[in-house]
Amino acid sequence: MIDHQMTMLQIKSELLYLWTEDIAVQSYEQWFEVLRPKLFRHFGIEHADFFIFSNNNFIQLSGRTYTLMRNDVIPYSPLEIDETKSSNAFLTPFHEKGFAYADDYLAFRNGKGEILGLLLVKSTGHWKAFRETSFLQELEEIVSKVIQLIKKMVFLVKEERSFRRLFRVTELFNSTMERDVILDGIIEVVKESFPTFDIELLLSHDQNERKHTYKLFDYMNERPSAIDAYVSGKVTMERLPETDTKLINAPIKGRQGIYGVLQINAPIEFEYSLSEKNFIRMVANTAGNALENASLYAQSHRVIEDLQLVNETSRKLNSHMQFDEMLSFLKQQFIKAFQPEEIAFCFYDENGNDVISPLSSEVFHNGAGQTYLTFASAYLKNGKEALFDARFDSMKNVTSVYESLIAIPIMNQEKMTGFILLLHADPYYFSFDSFKLMQALISHSSLALANSMLRDQLQELVDKDHLTKLYTRNYLDEMIERSISNEEAGAFLLVDVDDFKQVNDTYGHSTGDAVLRQISTTILAEVEGKGIAARWGGEEIAVYLPSSTLDEGIHFSKRLIQVIPTVTEPRVTISAGISCWTSEMPMTFLDIFQTADKALYSAKESGKNQLMIHQPSILKL
Repeated sequence: MIDHQMTMLQIKSELLYLWTEDIAVQSYEQWFEVLRPKLFRHFGIEHADFFIFSNNNFIQLSGRTYTLMRNDVIPYSPLEIDETKSSNAFLTPFHEKGFAYADDYLAFRNGKGEILGLLLVKSTGHWKAFRETSFLQELEEIVSKVIQLIKKMVFLVKEERSFRRLFRVTELFNSTMERDVILDGIIEVVKESFPTFDIELLLSHDQNERKHTYKLFDYMNERPSAIDAYVSGKVTMERLPETDTKLINAPIKGRQGIYGVLQINAPIEFEYSLSEKNFIRMVANTAGNALENASLYAQSHRVIEDLQLVNETSRKLNSHMQFDEMLSFLKQQFIKAFQPEEIAFCFYDENGNDVISPLSSEVFHNGAGQTYLTFASAYLKNGKEALFDARFDSMKNVTSVYESLIAIPIMNQEKMTGFILLLHADPYYFSFDSFKLMQALISHSSLALANSMLRDQLQELVDKDHLTKLYTRNYLDEMIERSISNEEAGAFLLVDVDDFKQVNDTYGHSTGDAVLRQISTTILAEVEGKGIAARWGGEEIAVYLPSSTLDEGIHFSKRLIQVIPTVTEPRVTISAGISCWTSEMPMTFLDIFQTADKALYSAKESGKNQLMIHQPSILKL
């Protein structure tokens, strides 16, 4: 008896000493690692394991980090513990988990009789003898008290660590306005507390990939618990038997809205303590406020930049630019602001047909972009204010090269005169803010575009003949004067319709006008890219070919004389006179005109339907 009493006194003394050591209160694992050799020494025990009872599970402590994995726990309800009278029956689940050596145990309880932990041992003679004494109950009581004290201290240590982490991440959130830093901070601080669990952020707005991969919150396909957390703003939990896991969803909530969900995937047996739930909730709320501040900060800067862009565009467009210059400027602004892969400017002619601006991307000229143009045009003509589509393939039920699409109509006095179309291959590329900014830009630009188109139309009325659509004589005079000053050579051709009076007398003036239009259309097609053509007066037409040699002028003139009889109804012929100047043989505009006029007169006098050249005397060709 004295030996057992001395053993009990030594154990009490060692436990008291253990309590005064810092190592004893850091974790359950460290405590048991110190206790194990004392048991071995006093009772000759060689095999023993200690289990903490938590959330209806006995959790083995073996010097490893406290992690809850399925193989580390033995589930036991308190009722089963109380009802199990036989040691063998009680130990059976432990034997099945690999603790076959155990033939005895000690259960430790608090003052209310609630189970705290369990000591599993392989009996020795000393242990069996001690077990039969009254000191066994005293051992159970003293160890139970130590466990409760350690439990409190471990809880305080964990709380301190959690608050330190929370303070650190809060300090980080308050020191930055960068969303990616905040998002990375959320993941990192939660990973520190739950290093073995899967952690994800489901965000209500798409983010570029940073240090971690974030998911876009998909309202249609997320799990019910995640949707409930996002909608209600409360922490939710869900068991997933199919994956043997458990989800906790914490809304990332600010003062003005919810910006996503922090989702933690743990083993299905794990039970979060109230402290752990509060920590997760506080991290999510702190992050929500930080994200909100960062968003408002970025939004304020974006609004300022957008206003500057709108003001710059409005000021530039109101500076009386020509229409093509205006479109070119708008193209630059749209590319800078929205970075589309393709851009199109589409306008409607007097018959309502689509006219694609040459400034549009090549894809709209080679036919590859026709699907998008046709769809956007039909959509807007149907009375819709604008088109904003982030998944074009799903909308059209086809495989599409370009997924993101914005089309904004160009309005003039409540009438749509055309639209601007932006495309990008990536889905969800254009944000809703970009869409609204583009609407504002085009709204401010529509009046300027309409005014520019009107100015161009008025200028065209001044510069072009109404009947033939050829340039006027005054316009041609200015172009020739400019060419003489800036270039090295030029060819001037005067064309006259043979016997045109007879056409008018025989068929009427309307037919004569039609013949002039047929001739003018042909000359415009032939002269495109080479020079300009103007109605000189009556049935006379002048053509000027800048930077052209005499041989080039002759070739062009012969082509007209050959083609025009084949395109006119009734059939007519033309006579032509040509004059050429070079830097070696300079001429004034008056000289150029007079020599060409003399050559034309000679062509008419010599039988018509022919070309005469002035070089320096008149030659028939």
